[in-house]
Amino acid sequence: MKDTNKTDKKVLIAGFTGMLFFGVAFTVMGAVLPSLSKTLALTQMQSSTLAGLLPFGILFGSLLFGPVIDRYGYKSLMTVSAILGTIGLEMLAFMTEPNLLRFSIFILGISGGMLNGATNALVADSSSDQAKAANLSLLGFFYCVGAFAIPFLLASLSKTFSYSPIVCATGILMFCAAVYFISIRFPEAKCKQGLPLKKIISMAKEPALLVLSFVLFFQSSLEGLSQTWIPKYLADYHGFMANQALYALSFIVVGMGVSRLLLSFALNHTKGKTVLVCSMCISLAGVLVIMFFAKGNMAAAISGAVLIGLGLASTYPVVLAKIGELFKDLSGTAFSFALTIALLGNTLMNLLLGKLGVDKLPIMLICFIVMIIILFITGNGIRKK
Repeated sequence: MKDTNKTDKKVLIAGFTGMLFFGVAFTVMGAVLPSLSKTLALTQMQSSTLAGLLPFGILFGSLLFGPVIDRYGYKSLMTVSAILGTIGLEMLAFMTEPNLLRFSIFILGISGGMLNGATNALVADSSSDQAKAANLSLLGFFYCVGAFAIPFLLASLSKTFSYSPIVCATGILMFCAAVYFISIRFPEAKCKQGLPLKKIISMAKEPALLVLSFVLFFQSSLEGLSQTWIPKYLADYHGFMANQALYALSFIVVGMGVSRLLLSFALNHTKGKTVLVCSMCISLAGVLVIMFFAKGNMAAAISGAVLIGLGLASTYPVVLAKIGELFKDLSGTAFSFALTIALLGNTLMNLLLGKLGVDKLPIMLICFIVMIIILFITGNGIRKK
């Protein structure tokens, strides 16, 4: 097992690179869909079907990665993930046949799901116990870089290039990442003789893992609903034009990126519990600003969005660091379990809001924030059996 007193910098770079490309995989569909729909004359139903395949792929990849890295190690999964992502991006860049496009989006989702989970587990395994939360926060910053890069590049270069060469070049860079993964030494598999099924079942029943996983359930819901529905809430209930609402939304991502970069330093000196509770209070303040002060007020909408983004940044690194600390012997499987529950939360709560109505968005966000604080304080105090 990896010496927890050392931090492997080459492996951390691999983790940061993989997470950057997860950010790319997560946002590239939304970024190219308008151009793709126009070029291929897709109906709204066809466009929706294409976009809907991405989360299914991510969920599948999230279920798969944990047992694979515990049994076979990181190198093969990281390399295969990057190659799958490369194939998905190149197909997305040049294919026009609908079934091939669907396949490209699905394998992009699988690649992203495996990279997201594997990089979190990798950074946790390759960091000293004291640096886990800080390095996981820095990892989240690289997600923000990747998620911001593709929309920014497409918007900036759209007058000169179509989406095809930009997506193609991104795929080439992802292949370069696969080459780097092949060239370095990763932590070895923890269960070379096979996965201990009884131990996995026992771990899944651990109260600490269950409670911490449901912290991520509500955190993923909080992030997903904030980034998906706040523009519509601002447009429908506070009188903003669509482009103004989207402009406010971009500040959530900016806030998350800035906060994760700052937290990569702060978490070396401050307890994770303190950081998480303070962060949730900041997000709560942002929700209240948007709820009560943003009507027709762009400055208030942006301020609320920035506060929400700043507060969203700490939960994943703090909670995953705790899970990695408690379940070092099967960290990949533990992360797979937790991240799958998190993705289910995002999906289910989006469906629930669709049923309840967008006017209920602030109340739901406030409830998620309260649940995150209560569950983390509870889970943080539970000892592993």
